[in-house]
Amino acid sequence: MPLDIRVIELVASRICHDLVSPVGAIRNGLELIEEMEDEPAGGFLGEAVKLIEHSSGQADRRLRVFRLAYGLAGREQKGFGDTRTSAQGLLEGGRTTLDWPAGVPNDQLAFKRGAAKVLLNVIILADEALTHGGTITVAAEGDEQTGRFTITAAGRPGALKEEAAAALAGTVAAADLTPRSIHAYMTGRFAEDDGYRVAATPAGPDRLVFTVEW
Repeated sequence: MPLDIRVIELVASRICHDLVSPVGAIRNGLELIEEMEDEPAGGFLGEAVKLIEHSSGQADRRLRVFRLAYGLAGREQKGFGDTRTSAQGLLEGGRTTLDWPAGVPNDQLAFKRGAAKVLLNVIILADEALTHGGTITVAAEGDEQTGRFTITAAGRPGALKEEAAAALAGTVAAADLTPRSIHAYMTGRFAEDDGYRVAATPAGPDRLVFTVEW
């Protein structure tokens, strides 16, 4: 995949955007504690600590997702446990739930180059498509030679936005990518680099089916 500076900038922007909110909340909690040093804390101290705990946990979960989704670590997975845990953490507290049974896919498939990485990126893409929340279900079949992951996003709108679909397919120039479409673009390019074919097909008004085939 040729190096494109704009793509690098957009990925960096995506990561920073998703971390600004929880990191900012941690800072706000610490500032609140500092302001209370010379005053009776009452219940405010407990609230500040809860804010810090929640926000630090959120930042930690997002960093773990980015490490596997965008970093080299995603290609080095020897099972799907960490990937599943990261995906669950990403959706925790949101309007979308994850139905990913233990043992699916068989951990042996994780030895196939890029399998866990591409699967996680598609789950993130499915979550982006469910702007009003819903359920993401993961299924798999086949072996290391021939197989398929099926990621079903149930909930409205049940379709990828046009710009995201074009980015996933790689039919858009890097100059036309936006922060909204960069993840779809990277998902498609990671998949191509590891020999996977990714498709997103609407299956009714409230269901979008992603397939990852090899």
